[in-house]
Amino acid sequence: MSKRVLVASTIGAVAKSLGNLCENHGGHVTYFEQGKSLLKQLIDGKHEVLMVELNFIEGEHRDLITRIRAKKQLQDLFVVVYAPAEMSKQEQARANGVNAVLTAPFTDYKIVSLFKRAFALPKQCLFISSCSHEEFSAALTTMGYDFKQILSAKEALEDNSPQVPDFIVVDYNLSDMKGIEFVERAKECNRLQKVPILMAYNGREAGEIEEILKAGITDVILSPFASAQNIKRIQDKFPLPPRGRRLRALVVDDSPTIRDLIASMFKELDYQVETAENGFEGYKAVQRIKPDIITSDYDMPVLNGWEFCTEVRDHEDYKDIPIIMITTRATEMDLKKGEILGVSAYLAKPFAKDTLKAAVDTAISNARNKKEQETIAKFVAADTLNAVSSMVDEQQDAGKGESKQITVLFSDICAFSSKCERFSARKIINLLNTYFDLMVEVLTQNNAIIDKFIGDAIVARFDSGDPASDALDAVRGAWGMCRELERFNLDSFEEVQSRIGINSGEVILGNLGCQKHRLEYAMIGDNVNIGQRLESSAPKQGVMISESTYELVKDHVLVGERQEIEVKGKDEKVAAYVLEGLV
Repeated sequence: MSKRVLVASTIGAVAKSLGNLCENHGGHVTYFEQGKSLLKQLIDGKHEVLMVELNFIEGEHRDLITRIRAKKQLQDLFVVVYAPAEMSKQEQARANGVNAVLTAPFTDYKIVSLFKRAFALPKQCLFISSCSHEEFSAALTTMGYDFKQILSAKEALEDNSPQVPDFIVVDYNLSDMKGIEFVERAKECNRLQKVPILMAYNGREAGEIEEILKAGITDVILSPFASAQNIKRIQDKFPLPPRGRRLRALVVDDSPTIRDLIASMFKELDYQVETAENGFEGYKAVQRIKPDIITSDYDMPVLNGWEFCTEVRDHEDYKDIPIIMITTRATEMDLKKGEILGVSAYLAKPFAKDTLKAAVDTAISNARNKKEQETIAKFVAADTLNAVSSMVDEQQDAGKGESKQITVLFSDICAFSSKCERFSARKIINLLNTYFDLMVEVLTQNNAIIDKFIGDAIVARFDSGDPASDALDAVRGAWGMCRELERFNLDSFEEVQSRIGINSGEVILGNLGCQKHRLEYAMIGDNVNIGQRLESSAPKQGVMISESTYELVKDHVLVGERQEIEVKGKDEKVAAYVLEGLV
């Protein structure tokens, strides 16, 4: 990471001292050149942080912050005003809109803390334990946390390094003191007193759990520390920022006082903040920055909160952004309207800052969970999610399989390897994803379950419980894929031809894999293999169906002459037909 910092000052000696501190912690520092355009220097130098002296933003530069925030190229710029130890209310007002205020004396600790915020550096977990917990370390490191373990509580309490951990996980049993004693002593340590602490307890003794709770420690993780439940809990409590940027918040309110109050709270949480005075300006801001969370007043001119939220929810790109409605309206009817619209939370004015922070944390967490579920759904077949739900509800044994009468479809691109040799990886990926989007759309319109993608191949199954309907859906889907591919080739930089094989019969469906690692809801059996072999025997840009499929759909299709196909692993040939049309 480059850590490019621009320092703008009226006093060169102070700027140089601050710049040296930044360089000591990896910053690449440039100084503002008097007489030149500051905004141009920021943009041309691709600076990520501006440290500007308080006295600099007066006179000709009094509207500097406003001009910076209006520049699209600088929307991610982290602006720090550095100032004397004491600031008047008037001076504080001049610093409105910045990400942070750095007051004298300037120390290593303050610079490290600022850099962590400015460059969205990984949150550090300090793990205090005299035992090795490699799985726990690996899990948090893989998630993106900066994991550090030390063996004794005394070492943590005596550490004077400028980097303070974002949270601490302390073992209940330490070699030099109890974890509870460490928590009490950390509260008296200037460096650690504000750092959240979780207790890691490797036991199940009710008396010791009560001792932990009586000490005022409510955040406890039980062994195994690397369990999915514990890791998820840590992730929810200490969320990592999106890689390469800070979270963005949009505050929409026609009251400057409320707007500034909420904006300041978000800045304390290291959000990049944009504000708008009505729903119309708010929607333009949504289009410009695509925020991670929105707070909106209800009663506003031009476009009120309800109308603003409606516009956001009706747009495909913005519909999942969490919205917190802040209003004097909090009747049961308002709450029901908000629920229908998808408002994440209602806050009635006046409200405490802690209440707003809790609502923001909950809304962000819920939005993340929803996105995780939607993302998971993209990687697994639709009925796999049903199987998972049944396993969670203990209605289905993870190791149990079942025989079902279904239709399977295999599709593969002809001569795909040669295309990979002729085109760049980017072009191949774009070609494949466009092809998959079109083919899957046709298949799902015909009630297919997309089983998996294997390289350039699509494996689908039709499993409604009605064998005749399944076979007909598969044939119609395959015919539609061929027609859609013809249209695709009219505009594609490379012509794509495919082969499709379809077979109907009994297969085994179940969870295959390692119980301790990962399971895959998959189909196996002779009829699956036949479907795959028919695909390899199909003509280019054609479909081959088995005799068993033909018997189920023969009143609805046109086919060629009956053929007998040799199938690897079978002594007898398999009867099949080339699909020539639909009736």
